[in-house]
Amino acid sequence: MKDQPLELYKAFVDDLVERSPGPYVRWIMEKGWPETEENARVNKVLQELTVEQKEVFVLIAQSSRDGGIHDVLVYLSEQINLNGMDISFGGVALAKEPFGTELYCDWVYRREGDDWPDPE
Repeated sequence: MKDQPLELYKAFVDDLVERSPGPYVRWIMEKGWPETEENARVNKVLQELTVEQKEVFVLIAQSSRDGGIHDVLVYLSEQINLNGMDISFGGVALAKEPFGTELYCDWVYRREGDDWPDPE
């Protein structure tokens, strides 16, 4: 199938977008970290925070998570463009920059809610 590399690329990026929120937002705002001995200190502090303070912690945690995903995608993009690395699934390589933008840019655009551009 001709479009398979493009569809795999889109699925790869969109899967990462779906993972972006992560559990920390929910843990900070709602139930706390999983109840373990090593998390007791974190949960004690979270219980003492106001909603506004928790929202600030959520912003910090989410920015950190997004920054980590972005940094990995920058690295992968560099490896793809400079060293010929391929990302493949089932032996089919993902399309390389099918929209004229780097992998990490496409992730940012999709995370922000943009539609996929027309590849033509």
